[in-house]
Amino acid sequence: MLVRRFLIAAFVLAGCGAPDTKKPAPPAKPFIPPTRAASASGFERPVAARYDSAADVFFVSNLGADSAGAHDAFISRVHPDGSIDSLRFIDNGRGGAVLDTPRGLALLGDTLWVVDRDAVRAFDARSGAPGPSVSLASRHPVGLAGIAVGPDGALYVTDRGLRDPAQPSSHPPKSDRVFRIGRDHAVTVALVSDSLQRPSGIAWDRRAKRFVIVSFGAGTILSWRPGDAQPRVIGFNRGQMDGVAILPDGRLLVTSWKDSTLTIRDADKLTSITGFPSAAHIGVDTRRNRVAVPLPTKNRVDIWAIPPAAQPPSPN
Repeated sequence: MLVRRFLIAAFVLAGCGAPDTKKPAPPAKPFIPPTRAASASGFERPVAARYDSAADVFFVSNLGADSAGAHDAFISRVHPDGSIDSLRFIDNGRGGAVLDTPRGLALLGDTLWVVDRDAVRAFDARSGAPGPSVSLASRHPVGLAGIAVGPDGALYVTDRGLRDPAQPSSHPPKSDRVFRIGRDHAVTVALVSDSLQRPSGIAWDRRAKRFVIVSFGAGTILSWRPGDAQPRVIGFNRGQMDGVAILPDGRLLVTSWKDSTLTIRDADKLTSITGFPSAAHIGVDTRRNRVAVPLPTKNRVDIWAIPPAAQPPSPN
């Protein structure tokens, strides 16, 4: 009986246990939304932005006036605060420059590469002087759009198979492609796949060692490594995606015409900002964690500050 009482008492004491010295979890950090840091106007249908960290400026490609025979496409230089350094830094017809319908932009050293109808053209990023052009005409591109520098120093260019995004019916078969332009300027088809669904924006993800490609014709976000026969679906969005960029911390930025959004994708956490009609190819200011969003229908470029990613609470 005494043994039984002792065991019961011991059980009760064990249940009470020692005082809980565990530290309470730190409070969750308040959510900080993205904010518009600047807005620049005076452009003519701006369709792409690319940040140059060496010069601390954005380059912005402009299709020019929307009139037949205008031929006044140009490239602008814009400071990160939204002030325009040179509206027509590179101007079609000036100094031997040729620009027809400039779209995607990429930087390789001091060279600015511009996607332009059926060619990719080089310009000196410091002076604007024209360099060599690489023609893709023999590959019969339909709608060249985005461009990115790969890990091998080659240029990778998307063909969304559309001459006019407003007329999605004009989409020839087998025109969803990614071209590769080697350092020797040799042009090859790196990828052709219906899974691309009119690929537009393309960015190299150095952390995951892959390209991220967004489709204008579907709501799929794709990853692809050079040499793979097919891309892989890694996410979904509302569709009609045009621009894609990767922040220094690995988060993904995507623009969509479908719902006029800029979406920040942090794994399965999504933050969307509305009010970006026909948002085009975006560029990331890696010094300040800002993104330049060209709005061709508004003749404006908005620059948004992206707050740091929320950090999970540290384990106790």
